[in-house]
Amino acid sequence: MIQLGIQIGHLHPLFVHLPIGIIMLAFILEVYGRLKSKESFTEVVEFTLLVAGITAIFSLGTGWLLGEESGYDEDSLFLHRLMAVAFTVTTVLLYLVKRSKMGWVRKTYIPTFLLVLALISLTGHFGGNMTHGEDYLFVDEKEAIVITNIEEAQVYAQVIQPIFDAKCVSCHNESKAKGGLLMGSPNDIIKGGDTGSLLDTISGQEKSLFLERVHLPLDHDEHMPPKGKVQLTDNEKALLEWWMENNNCFECKVNELTREGNIAGILTSLEQDTSVIAVLTKEAMEVPQEWLQHVRRAGISVQTLSGENHLLSVNMASMDSITDDTLEVLEEYASNIVELDLGFSNFNDDLMSELKPFKNLLKLKLQHTKVTDAIGKYLSDLELLESLNLYGTAVTDKIVLDLKENKKLRNIYLWKTDVTEDGLAQLQQNLPGVTIQQIGADVFKATVLDPPTIISDRSFFSDSLTIAIESLFDGTEIYYTLDGSEPTESSLKYDGEITLETTANVKAIAAKKEWEPSNITERTFIKNNIAYADVDLLTVPNEKYQGKKGKTLMDQKRGSTNFVDGNWLGFEGKHLNAVVELKEQNAISKVSIGALSAPASWIFYPTSFVVSVSNDGTNFKEVGRKDMGEEKPNAEVKLTFFDLDIPATQAKYVKLSIKSPLKNPDWHTDPGGKSWIFIDEVVLN
Repeated sequence: MIQLGIQIGHLHPLFVHLPIGIIMLAFILEVYGRLKSKESFTEVVEFTLLVAGITAIFSLGTGWLLGEESGYDEDSLFLHRLMAVAFTVTTVLLYLVKRSKMGWVRKTYIPTFLLVLALISLTGHFGGNMTHGEDYLFVDEKEAIVITNIEEAQVYAQVIQPIFDAKCVSCHNESKAKGGLLMGSPNDIIKGGDTGSLLDTISGQEKSLFLERVHLPLDHDEHMPPKGKVQLTDNEKALLEWWMENNNCFECKVNELTREGNIAGILTSLEQDTSVIAVLTKEAMEVPQEWLQHVRRAGISVQTLSGENHLLSVNMASMDSITDDTLEVLEEYASNIVELDLGFSNFNDDLMSELKPFKNLLKLKLQHTKVTDAIGKYLSDLELLESLNLYGTAVTDKIVLDLKENKKLRNIYLWKTDVTEDGLAQLQQNLPGVTIQQIGADVFKATVLDPPTIISDRSFFSDSLTIAIESLFDGTEIYYTLDGSEPTESSLKYDGEITLETTANVKAIAAKKEWEPSNITERTFIKNNIAYADVDLLTVPNEKYQGKKGKTLMDQKRGSTNFVDGNWLGFEGKHLNAVVELKEQNAISKVSIGALSAPASWIFYPTSFVVSVSNDGTNFKEVGRKDMGEEKPNAEVKLTFFDLDIPATQAKYVKLSIKSPLKNPDWHTDPGGKSWIFIDEVVLN
């Protein structure tokens, strides 16, 4: 009979919230009716209170029966029952007061209503104490278990106990010990409950009592955790089995126990990377492709560190036009930027304050910029900074004092600065963990020569062009070629200025005894001896990349890899059609088209181009076509000329139809998105 009562008591969760909600509804209706002076609400409130009283009785009855089940703290159960009885009686009384016609009785209506609200709060509170523990309202969050090295982790304290805390302790605590079982400590687990220790092996079986109940069907009365509670995951079950198979060791470390099957992998998955980069990766906002594209169109190189996170690396090296506005382009997702390269740019002290939003910078490169000690007051804002490059700047020992607040700094580059040996020593004392990358000029010795520089203020010429080649080091020899082949020490030796009379792809190296030869330097010079009168753009370029309109194509100024330098015509998602009018009719045998490729900025080489000629500007005849095809996967920023040889043809007008891929290729990070073509310089010969 008692067992039947307990079974009926299990309906308590079904009824327990009904009187709470209905009483609150009645209170709201009562207040609203009084504010709006609506007498019609009286009957509605009366009916609501009647339903509240009935459901309170059902809730009290089922709760009383459920309390007969063992495992509840007697003091908490007594208080909960006492408050529940008081609440139920007062709720029924409230209904009767509402219906009463006697004036003095009706005067007690509001106080009684307030008493009901107070009792319902107390009843719920004591019920919560029984179910979740006495401190459930103001429980101090346990410090999260963080495992950085699983081999050294304590098996019970760091692997097993967190599982018990999350899935078992809510029903097996000092306020609610179902089956007489507590699971808050090793002693509780060893002691067990009414049926013995959870760790005891069941007679005739290898499994412990605990594992037996974990693997029972979900609907079974003794399944743990019970149906309706958050269940153990397969990995958690596997970890519990592994622990119990290893004699339930409470003091062992992971590396002291055998690991077979998939346990090693499950344990490894518990390790957490607590490095700064890992934390930032978790916190980083998702960066829209549209924003990345916007930044790249502004001429700024930006890349994600990997495909799995949204942290960014920004490269503005060698830009000579950085302003406040340039840096503001990055502000929206400044917290995602962890690497920023401003080396060899026009960045200076006045711009340093613009880096304040970049609070998560880990690497900052300022080599060969115009910064001075004045930047020091801003560096302390970059609390996470790990690497700082000040090579070739005008900083002095004063910067050392400002850097002492950058506790996470691990690498600093100070070669060719005015920081003295004393300053370096002070820096090392202030930041013992920092590695100072500083090479004194007296011990510096290059082993590989820097490549020579090919000097000319023009890349195009009509008759002839004189160029020079120089090396930074004295006593070096320079060797060069003019046909694009790789130079060696057997190539032409440079002994003075070179006069070019035809198109040339100049390559050069520097060589010196007992030194490694330099890398190859390269530059192309193009002869263009056909003069033009006008260029009519039949396709309008994007408003941001219009250069000097049609003249951009034949002004003999080659666009650079910085596509916002004003020397490019940019077209998004469309082909380029243009007509070049020559000053006079000429024989044309070769057409060259200059183009830019920067896949990270959605810029690709054209796929083909067609050349047509005319003498009247109306009737054109196709004389040649070149198919380049779709680019293969790459991430390089590069320039090239596409050459097309055609039969020598007399013409006054040359029409160019340059085909864009229109959409990003399948291998791109944004496949199918609108792509760009950037064209500069059309050369006719």
